[in-house]
Amino acid sequence: MRIIEGSPQEIVEYEHLAGVGTEPMPAEDNAASPDEATEPARETAAPDGSASLTPEDHVALMKFIYGRAGKNDVRTFLTERFIMRVLDEEDVVVAFGRSSKTFDGLADYLMIRDDGPQRYGAVAYLRPSNGGMTVRLGPDDIEHLGEEDNPHIQYRNVAPSDPYKINCPLADEDALDLALELVRAALDIVRNE
Repeated sequence: MRIIEGSPQEIVEYEHLAGVGTEPMPAEDNAASPDEATEPARETAAPDGSASLTPEDHVALMKFIYGRAGKNDVRTFLTERFIMRVLDEEDVVVAFGRSSKTFDGLADYLMIRDDGPQRYGAVAYLRPSNGGMTVRLGPDDIEHLGEEDNPHIQYRNVAPSDPYKINCPLADEDALDLALELVRAALDIVRNE
């Protein structure tokens, strides 16, 4: 394994010159977020949990997390641990959103989806830049889980039709464990409907 140091832009330029890395992405914009839309139209798949990560997938995922998380070491570490635990435990797909407004063609969030028929799209959106995670759950689901008084849960003030009513920022280890529980609950719901 090689370790390449540099800014995300330098790494992308290196990959382009060396002929390695991902294929160029079309210049179409899809910066969908839970606030703007419930399901992105186009995305680039990242590693899925049905097989171990290839070195290329691992590098792409880490490049994305470290490039988007900034200089907050705790947020970067928690984001990386969360994604790796989700991939280890669940049959999920972690995908990057696309955007023509960024140098690498990717939006600022990761999507977590069921690795099956896509009837509902993402069950969670995770933004490495602030450790924010928005989950496809509502207050009733949180009550059913017995977590309605958990200080790590934030209820979003969104339209009743918006299925993404819960935030769970990855602020510490307890929040990370709760976020995993919430993603599992959201996956159970979409798998059983």
